[in-house]
Amino acid sequence: MRAIILAAGFGTRLYPLTKDRPKALLPIGNKTLLDYLIQPLEKLPMVKEITLVTNARFYLDFYKWRKNSGYAKPIYIEDNHVSMPEKRCGAILDLKLAIESRQKDDEDFLILCSDNYFDFPLSHFLLPILSHPHCAFVGLYDVQNKADASKYGVVQVDHEHRIIDFEEKPANPKSTKISVGAYYLPGKLKHRLNEYLDAGYSADKIGDFIGFLSRNENLFAVDFEGAWFDIGSIQSYVEARKHLNAATV
Repeated sequence: MRAIILAAGFGTRLYPLTKDRPKALLPIGNKTLLDYLIQPLEKLPMVKEITLVTNARFYLDFYKWRKNSGYAKPIYIEDNHVSMPEKRCGAILDLKLAIESRQKDDEDFLILCSDNYFDFPLSHFLLPILSHPHCAFVGLYDVQNKADASKYGVVQVDHEHRIIDFEEKPANPKSTKISVGAYYLPGKLKHRLNEYLDAGYSADKIGDFIGFLSRNENLFAVDFEGAWFDIGSIQSYVEARKHLNAATV
């Protein structure tokens, strides 16, 4: 299995904090947001290497971070060659770049969005995959109210935890469970990326691709418990820092 971390955003909603620094390298507690993703990956024996996709503006920042990080697993940094937010590729094209950069016939993918913090163990997320290795999985979090859910990709599941509906930022959510930016994509389904793009769908949000996948494949959900923060605004960043600072006291 290869882990892919999508970190090519420009974090414009967090300006001025991210004007000259990528969102994934913002400090939270005594580490960066990215370290909270990498450290659990280090403990997963099935993850053999990590690919991080970034943009041209922040490529050197991640290069310096990797040089000083001391992680044991290989971390490959891919530059999508975009230097301005208005010319961004979109998460789907970034994911395609990551998969094709070191493509192998026999690998599966654990995909993580770099602007999320969660303390749910990734090993627990991967556990159900052992019995359904050829199906895709999505991590879910219950935000408890539909007003908050409408800001994210909203998911409905059946009694077997199979995803039966996925809507990106719906005005009237059918559930309070949302995607947390953690996905498992078996290698046999990577061709669906090309099908999605060839059909003319937007390359911007990975949630739109997950919705497409749910209509064409068996897609299952794993409920995340504990703390979760979407670091999409200064307010959410402050809340995440308060949580981590309180946890380390």
